[in-house]
Amino acid sequence: MLKSNSNKKYHFKTIFYGFATKKTIKLVNLSFLFLSLLFLIGWYFSENSNKILILNKLKTSNQLLINSGFRIENIIIAGTNNLPKDYINNIIKIYNDVNIFKINLSTIHNKIIKNSWVKEAYIERVLPNTLKIKILEKKPIAIWQNNKTNKLVTANGEVISHGNVNIFKNDFPIIKGNKSKENIYSILRILEANKSLFKNIWSLTFINQRRWDLHFNQGLVVRLPAQNVNEAWEKIIKLQQNYNILNLKLTEIDLRNPKQILGKINFDKRVIFKRKYL
Repeated sequence: MLKSNSNKKYHFKTIFYGFATKKTIKLVNLSFLFLSLLFLIGWYFSENSNKILILNKLKTSNQLLINSGFRIENIIIAGTNNLPKDYINNIIKIYNDVNIFKINLSTIHNKIIKNSWVKEAYIERVLPNTLKIKILEKKPIAIWQNNKTNKLVTANGEVISHGNVNIFKNDFPIIKGNKSKENIYSILRILEANKSLFKNIWSLTFINQRRWDLHFNQGLVVRLPAQNVNEAWEKIIKLQQNYNILNLKLTEIDLRNPKQILGKINFDKRVIFKRKYL
């Protein structure tokens, strides 16, 4: 098994399963496998003049292994929700004409994790003819708007550059501002305490790398303080419960001063319902 982790060594796993029930393998065919291993050892220790001869024998051994069933016939892919399976199949298809022992799991792994959807990848070679690939995908939580581009981001601020933002534009809020993607997780944890109110927020702007402005679908902007954000959000929840502030045509509620609540009304409906779409 091969696991993508920069702090650990790669782990390869090759599994033999019931040849008697899956495929009848003659003893002579197994001997070809043994001979192939001997050829590889010979290649390593031989002089250059002998390597051409060994290479020709390896080609013959490769074909015999393929004819004996040691080639990829099954690819089992698990864990992909957003990563296209064709992306993985296209990486593996170059190995269609080689025996399964010649497949470089490390190369496959390194190509798979180049896609920004992939957090971790595990690869198993199951003899005689199967590759098992398990993908652990990254999970987006917001859409980061920066320099007129939109990208999905994860809880720790990683950008999923391969993600199709249009698919998720109704699922996640847009975030803007310097260092917004690095700080989005903490504010979302607070806001999601009241999901019915949170679902009305379409955008969040990180101001001066200190605090957030919340933009609601109804045209309301809530200016949160830099500190005690939980308490400020509780105030908004109570205001909504008691006064239904989202339907009062307010354009701004300012909570930056913990000792007061300031509200503004703009009677120009074009301003009230102004909203940036992707």
